[in-house]
Amino acid sequence: MIKFRRRKYLINKPIQFGYFGLTAWFICLGVLLVGSLTYYFTLNTIIGQIQISTQGFDTLETINKINLLLQKKLALIFIFLVIIAAAIVIFYLHRVVGPIYRIEKTLKEIIEGKPFQTIHLRKNDNFKTLADTINTFVQYYDNRFQQIRKILEKQGISDFDKIDKIRQIFKD
Repeated sequence: MIKFRRRKYLINKPIQFGYFGLTAWFICLGVLLVGSLTYYFTLNTIIGQIQISTQGFDTLETINKINLLLQKKLALIFIFLVIIAAAIVIFYLHRVVGPIYRIEKTLKEIIEGKPFQTIHLRKNDNFKTLADTINTFVQYYDNRFQQIRKILEKQGISDFDKIDKIRQIFKD
């Protein structure tokens, strides 16, 4: 059995980068929302407890130190999350974009008159049913055209008889 393997993970860059951007946007939005709410409630609780227990406490200086510390750590975590998200999205979209690319390529080859090559997709790819349907469709009509070609190449049959035989093929 021939193993079909795409070597390039970035096949259709506009689609893949578009989905990555959308995914990164939702991740950023989620991280910012959850982080902001957590920060707000945690900082208010901590500052409230410290002010109750210590009267001479400089709240502004403490908040600035906490903010600086959190910014450094959150920036690293955020960059790490974006890199991980990019890898996951590109890897997953490869299962979507790769089959679409292969189907488009095969259909263009058919339009150009090249011989039909059955569309083979990998085990975990999406759109297998679409590829199977296109394979069946092309083979079905290829068989019909072969029958028509044989009828047209026959010698000694009138054109009217050829037309009748061709009509019978398309009645099925």
